[in-house]
Amino acid sequence: MSINQELLPLAIKNFRSILNSGFSSVLASYESYAKEADSRDRDFAVCFDDYFHDWAQSNWELIVERTVCSNESSLVIYGCGSDYEAAAHSRVFFHSIAPTHEITCNKGQLVTDLFTSEGIDLLKYDFEGFVSFRDGIYDLSPPFDHILFTEKEFEGCERHVVISLNGVIWSAVEI
Repeated sequence: MSINQELLPLAIKNFRSILNSGFSSVLASYESYAKEADSRDRDFAVCFDDYFHDWAQSNWELIVERTVCSNESSLVIYGCGSDYEAAAHSRVFFHSIAPTHEITCNKGQLVTDLFTSEGIDLLKYDFEGFVSFRDGIYDLSPPFDHILFTEKEFEGCERHVVISLNGVIWSAVEI
């Protein structure tokens, strides 16, 4: 089960490029979809975040996973994954494949959570995806220059942290 660690930073850079360049088209597509779905009897539009995650997951599998994974390896889903088929599975391709690796980030130092301004240990958090961060909140919009993480082991409410993308070193570790 191998991962091409050398190609991983470029694959992730290409993925972020797609998020940024395709965002306006996905938003316009969503607006058309939502209008049409809402006009039909007994139908409704999913929220934009769900629509976005379907699109992001498909691109993650094509742009990152196919580039760096061997035929015996796979990555943990990106963000929330896809629920296009009513949560039957979170992957767009190879629905039942089990992840063998997770994406990790390192900045070579204690990292500051932008929510709390506290130092955090990234080993205690799972990579969720790219976000933008303004005025103390994150959202799914360009320039996708920050990273959202979720606490690995939590009691009660799950904790999210956001860090700047600058200086991040990417790797994939076996799980």
